[in-house]
Amino acid sequence: MDFNLSRVVNVAKKLNIDKTNSKVITVGGTNGKGSTVAILESILFETGYNVGSYTSPHLLHFNERIKINKSPARTKEICDAFEVIEKIRGEVTLTYFEFSTLAALIIFSKIKLDVIILEVGLGGRFDAVNIIDPDVSIITNIGLDHTDILGNDLEKIAYEKAGIMREGKPTIIGYSKVHKSIISQSEEIKSNLNRIDKDFFAKKKSDNNWEFSNLENIVFDCAFPALKGDIQIKNAASAIQALYLCDGLEIKIDKILLGLKNAVIKGRFQIIDSQPKIILDVAHNIQSIDILKKNLKKYFPGKKFHAVFSVLKDKDVDEILMQLKGVFESWHISESTNDRALKVKELSENKFFNIEKPKIYDNIMNAFNGAINNNRLDDEIIVVFGSSYTIAPILSKYSEE
Repeated sequence: MDFNLSRVVNVAKKLNIDKTNSKVITVGGTNGKGSTVAILESILFETGYNVGSYTSPHLLHFNERIKINKSPARTKEICDAFEVIEKIRGEVTLTYFEFSTLAALIIFSKIKLDVIILEVGLGGRFDAVNIIDPDVSIITNIGLDHTDILGNDLEKIAYEKAGIMREGKPTIIGYSKVHKSIISQSEEIKSNLNRIDKDFFAKKKSDNNWEFSNLENIVFDCAFPALKGDIQIKNAASAIQALYLCDGLEIKIDKILLGLKNAVIKGRFQIIDSQPKIILDVAHNIQSIDILKKNLKKYFPGKKFHAVFSVLKDKDVDEILMQLKGVFESWHISESTNDRALKVKELSENKFFNIEKPKIYDNIMNAFNGAINNNRLDDEIIVVFGSSYTIAPILSKYSEE
């Protein structure tokens, strides 16, 4: 990685994709980016807009990263875009993510899209999607992740995330207690900050119902999004406020409600109704693990859980595990095939597992099968989590079936 946008900007200009006539919404933050994109995409689609979305990572197929009207791009058009980039770039080196981002922008440029939604891959200021000026920016929250690159200081991380803001354009903040570095940057560039609990509101009214409102006197009741978890109310409210503040878009309440109902994203507390029941969750940092715990308690009170777990070596493994003390009846640990995977031997030697004795496996599918075999009662639940690479083999198995 080379955190410098000059190379990707150079190639984008040669490709004539550094600007777009579509409305652009860029989504950054530590957790909740993918869910927020899915909600935006669903509402826009139900409204009848042509919408492109670019997200990362993918779970099963690269095509998932680039969608047109909620459908993944075709392999041929992706490969065609790669070939064009390869010819144009000359001696300029590009990272995997930069190559992918340029391919998405090429595909989007060939279609008359009303709105493009771009999800930040890492940080914000030097992320490849930031070569495109957004009409609205969303920052979902700030937490400790990618600390080897972004640092252990939340204000520094917030500063990097705030790099997606633009002068005179609205920035939606989807969490309370906004960091000083975001506020100061906003004041410096004169971005219009819109904060949850100050400029717009998400009020839970029951287990199935919540109220959206903002300072423009827009108030209406919503059912919970199809995506599981109370945190999705904040993501939904942020998405709705962003759509209201995006000049040129007209969004009706009935389409918002339909979009919330039909929003889909794999691997975010995804429940597979098999025997036993299986939950797939990409939770991989302190914040998302806390959300996972809350969801287990909310949706399955009193149940027993069995963990299938692997994690990447650049995560705060000690803190992640300590949050899970006493949550699982059994642990089934392994390592993914990703180059950044924490080796299962090193994981098993974590002091946490001196108390919570794990069963160790040479691959994730064996760990999953071990958890299934360990599950003696019909109402016990298998929870697969730790990274997108952990859940991918199990998701692939059930997708095929």
